[in-house]
Amino acid sequence: MPGAMRQSTSNLELLTIYEVSKILGSSLDLQQTLREVLRALAYQLQMHRGRVYLVGEDNVLRLVAANGLSNEAAAQFEFREGEGITGRILKTGMPAVVPNLAEEPLFLNRTGGREDLDEQVASLVGVPIKAAGVVVGVLTIDRISDEGPQGHFGSDVRFLTMVANLIGQTVRLHRTVAEERRFMMRETFRMQKELRPVAAPINDVVCTSPNMLEVMAQVHRVAPFKSTVLIRGESGTGKELIARAIHNMSPRKDAPFIRVNCAALPESLLESELFGHEKGAFTGAQKDHKGRFELASGGTLFLDEIGDISPNFQAKLLRVLQEQEFERVGGSKTIKTDVRLICATNLNLEEAVGHGKFRADLYFRINVVTIHLPPLRERRQDIGPLARHFVAKFAKDNGMTLAIEDEALEVLNRCTWPGNVRELENCIERAATQSRDGVIRTDALSCSLNLCNSSILFQYRTLGASVGGLAPSMGPGSVNRAPPGRPGAPAPANAPKTPAMPAPVP
Repeated sequence: MPGAMRQSTSNLELLTIYEVSKILGSSLDLQQTLREVLRALAYQLQMHRGRVYLVGEDNVLRLVAANGLSNEAAAQFEFREGEGITGRILKTGMPAVVPNLAEEPLFLNRTGGREDLDEQVASLVGVPIKAAGVVVGVLTIDRISDEGPQGHFGSDVRFLTMVANLIGQTVRLHRTVAEERRFMMRETFRMQKELRPVAAPINDVVCTSPNMLEVMAQVHRVAPFKSTVLIRGESGTGKELIARAIHNMSPRKDAPFIRVNCAALPESLLESELFGHEKGAFTGAQKDHKGRFELASGGTLFLDEIGDISPNFQAKLLRVLQEQEFERVGGSKTIKTDVRLICATNLNLEEAVGHGKFRADLYFRINVVTIHLPPLRERRQDIGPLARHFVAKFAKDNGMTLAIEDEALEVLNRCTWPGNVRELENCIERAATQSRDGVIRTDALSCSLNLCNSSILFQYRTLGASVGGLAPSMGPGSVNRAPPGRPGAPAPANAPKTPAMPAPVP
C-alpha cells in the first residue's frame, strides 16, 4: 500500500512538472506566468502560500509572484542577502526547510498571512532558483498541518528544485530577450541619431533660435520632393540661402540651380531671360538664346521677388507652370522643361491678390509649400552667433585676426535690424574696417558714430511709409511722410527724433 501511494505521488509530481513546463512556455508576461505556476502547485500538491522572489539589478531580492497577493502588493516586499530565511537561501544557494515556522527566529513574516501559526503548524520549504549556475531567485512554499510538522521533506525539496530549475531557465530566457530588446533599441536610437539630419547643415546659415530651427526642419522635409516652394520673409532674411539649401538637399542637387531676380528686369527683358529668344526675334537678337527655364531643366529655378512681376507676364508664367512647356520669344517650337520652382517674395501676396495686382490662379499655383523666414528682431538668439560668424568670415577673407567684444554684441542685440541679416553683415564689415588692434569695440559700430540709419528705417515702417519694400502696403487712410530733414519736405510734427543708437525692441 505505501508503495502504491509513493507511485501515485510520483505520477502526480510528474504531471505537475509537465503542467508547469507548459505554463512557463505559454506567455511572455513573466509575473503572470509565475503566478500560474504557484496556482498549479497549490492545486496539484496542496502546497500553500507559494512565493517567487527574483534578484534585481541592485542585488535586492524582491517578491514578484505570490498566492493571494496582487502585483502592487508583492512589489513592496524585498530582502537583502542573508536577511531572514529567504535571504539566507539566496546567500548560501542551498535549500532550506523549517519544520515549524512559529519556532523559527529567522522567520520575519513580512508578507503576512500567517497569523494562525498558533492554531496550525506551518512548515516552510525553500529552494534557490538558479540560471547557468547563478542564483537568480528563491522559491518557497508552505506545508500546513493540524498534526504537527511532517518528518521528511526530502521529496518536496527534490520536486521544488526541479520546478525552480524550470523557472530559472525561463527567467534567463526572459532576461536575455529583454537585454536583446534594449540593445536593439539602443542601436536603433543610435542609427536614427546618426541618420537624423542636423538641424542646420547649410552653409552660411547660422541659427540657434527655435523658430529658425523649425525653418531648417521644414527645409529637410520639403527638399526630397518636387513640390513648388514659396519662401516669404522681409528683405535680407536669407531667402536665397534657403532656396539653395532646398536644391542642395534634393535629388536635383547635381543639376543646375538658376536664379532670376524678377524685380531687377523689365517685362520685355524678363520674358527673354526666362523663355529665351530666337535669332532675329528683336533688334540685337543675333543668335538663338536659351532661357532660364531651358537652362534649369532637370534642376531648380529660383524666382526671387516674384510679387513684382506685371499682371501681363503673370499669365505667361502661369502657362509654363501648368504645362511645363513654353516657346521662345520669336519662335513657334514648343519646348518641354522639367524644373522645380522655388519662389520668394517680401510682399503681402494676399493683399496684392485682393487689390487685383497679382493673379489668384498664379498665387495658388506657387503657394504649395510655404516657408516663412522670421525677421532678425524675432530671432535675437541668432544675433550673437551671426555676428561672430561674419567677423570670422571677414577675417578669413582679408587674412587677418579679428574678434568682437561682448559689449559690442550687446549693442547689436538691442538694434531693430529692419535690413535683417544682410544689414547685420554690412554693419560688421563696416565696423571691422574701423576696428583697432583686431578687436571690434562699441565705438567702432555705426550707431556709436551716429551713422546708422537703421532706427530711421524702422520708424518709417512704424509710421506706415514704404522704404525699399520694408513696409507693408499702405491702406487708404495712410499718409505719406517724408524722411525727417529731407530738403523741401517738412518733418511731421509728431515724428520722433532720430536717436544716436537704435531704439531697443520693446
